[in-house]
Amino acid sequence: MLKIFASPQIKNAATLVGNIINASPISDTIPFLRVAEAELVLLGPTGERTVNINSFIKGGYKELDLLPGEFVTLIKIPKRRGKYKLYKVSKRKDMDISAVTFAAYVELIGDDIDKISLAFGGVGPTVIRLPSLEARATGQTLSEPLFRSMAHDLKTTFKPLSDVRGSDQYRMLLCQNLMMKFYDELKGEFSL
Repeated sequence: MLKIFASPQIKNAATLVGNIINASPISDTIPFLRVAEAELVLLGPTGERTVNINSFIKGGYKELDLLPGEFVTLIKIPKRRGKYKLYKVSKRKDMDISAVTFAAYVELIGDDIDKISLAFGGVGPTVIRLPSLEARATGQTLSEPLFRSMAHDLKTTFKPLSDVRGSDQYRMLLCQNLMMKFYDELKGEFSL
C-alpha cells in the first residue's frame, strides 16, 4: 500500500498524526493503526494521557476523544508476531482517494486463529472495526468456509455508504472480495 499512498508532495509534507487527527473515513493509515492497536500519547492542559486509537476514534464522523488544548505527542505501534495485510481499492491505481480500504491482522497457533483484527475504511462515517466477526473467528481453524461465512455476514454487520466513488452494493462486494483475498493470501503463506 505504501507504493500507491499519496503523491510525493503529500508524502513529503503530510504527517501520520495529521492523518489521524483529520479522522477521515477514507484514510489509508487509520485501518492499519486500528488493527495494530496503536496508542496515542496526548498532552494537554491537564497533563498527559494515553489512548488506544480504537477508543480515540469514536463512531461519528470525525468524532475524536481529544480534549480542548490537547495534541498528539507520540504514536506507539506495538510489535506483534502475527501477519498484517493492507488493501486499497480506488478508481485509479496511484494517488487516488480510496473507495474501500481493508486492514487485517492475524496470529495463528498451528492452523487455529489465536488473534484477528479487521478494519474497513470508506464504508461509513469512520474507519470501522468488526469486533463481532473477530470474536467469532478467534479460536477457529483458518479455513475457506469460515472466511466465506464472515464475508457473507458483512451484509448484516454494516451498510456501506454510497457516493461518487461507489455505490453501497459495490463497496459491499469489494469488502467481501477483500475478506476472501485476505484468506487466500494467508492460505498461501501458511501452506494450508
